[in-house]
Amino acid sequence: MMVLKWLRQTKKLVLFRQNELDQHLLAAVKAELARQPGLSFSSLCKEALYQLLLSNHDYPSRPPSSTDTDKRIESLEAQLLSVEQRFFAQEKNRLERLEAQMQQLALQVAQLGGTVSSAPVSPQLASEAVPYAEKIEDVPEDPVLSRLSGLIDDF
Repeated sequence: MMVLKWLRQTKKLVLFRQNELDQHLLAAVKAELARQPGLSFSSLCKEALYQLLLSNHDYPSRPPSSTDTDKRIESLEAQLLSVEQRFFAQEKNRLERLEAQMQQLALQVAQLGGTVSSAPVSPQLASEAVPYAEKIEDVPEDPVLSRLSGLIDDF
């Protein structure tokens, strides 16, 4: 046995009084209905009420389906993965640059102190450090500092 349940329609009455504001509103409704012949008074009222009452709320026009939600989640996960990969690649590059700079500084300290560094230096890092060491060696000697260093040696 099949039972059909009919939807109950709710009808509301709209009264336009004889005051000026209501008459202006009625004229605007008639003009809009004339402009859009396929539009009914009921749908016009619903649209106006929707815009007035629900436009400031986060009510979706239709409930999102689970597939739409799943697609959005997958898209967001892919974006997050991309951001993480770029971030870790940047951090890896920064770490490698810092390690190279530390090795270069260790070489410079060894050269200035006349001692041999206890840390093994890879040929790649040593070749990267040479341009910086050359820049330091190319600095002209300051005559005041050379005189002061002679005085300090005598003292």
